[in-house]
Formats: sequence, C-alpha cells, structure tokens
Amino acid sequence: MARKYKLLIVDDSSSILKTLARAFAGTPYEVKTCDDSLKAYSMIEDEHFDIVISDIMMPELDGLSLLRKIKNYNGTIQVIMITGYITINNTLNAFRYGANDIFFKPFKDMGEILAAVDAAARKLNRINEILKMLASEKGN
Repeated sequence: MARKYKLLIVDDSSSILKTLARAFAGTPYEVKTCDDSLKAYSMIEDEHFDIVISDIMMPELDGLSLLRKIKNYNGTIQVIMITGYITINNTLNAFRYGANDIFFKPFKDMGEILAAVDAAARKLNRINEILKMLASEKGN
C-alpha cells in the first residue's frame, strides 16, 4: 500500500463498532469509530478520512443520506455500506449513490470486508497515481 489510509467506521451499534475495529487491528489502516452519523460527517469534514464503512439504518441521518453527503463533499472518499435491513431498494440505492460495496449483518466472513477495504485502498492508490501524473504534466 502506498500510504496509510484513514478508515472511519460508523454504526449506532457499539458491538458492531468493536467487532469491526478488532478486525482491522494489525492492518495498515488508521481506524476510528463513531456511533452517530451526524458526528461522523463532522469528523469527515474536520479530519481527512479516505475510506468509510457505514451502517444504512441509523437514527437522525441514515447511512444512504450520509453516503450522498460524503460523495458530494469529496467524491474520492471510498464508502462501503453495511446493513441488517436487507432490501433491494437499499442495495440498489447504495450502489446508485456511489458505494463501493455492501455487506449484510450478521457478517459471514470478516475477510470479505477486509478485502473490500483493501480494494478501496488500491482504487485510491490509482487515483493518487493519476493525480500525480497530471500534476507533473501540468508543471512541464
């Protein structure tokens, strides 16, 4: 991985936050968790997060609305959705609004989520390569 990416995990369930945080222990990601979607969005504005894992069903600001706000704020932030409320509508909207992937609770294989975050990091590496190339061409 080219650099250490910052990962924010957003879910109103403390047990899910702990489970996911534990899963990312020992990985190259700098992980923070948040149990409030409105606070999470403020964190995204105040700190630079590269990747966000967000629950869909949350009070005040649901995860799909958070996803849209994140993508409007910075389209390069990679977002992975998680949900215990599996519907075709939620799934299609998550992808329509720019989610990289979606996982259903309870998680069957934590390795799949880790792999999805690694894939998001590879995508960010590619975006950064392109931006560097464009910046160096502009300087010529």
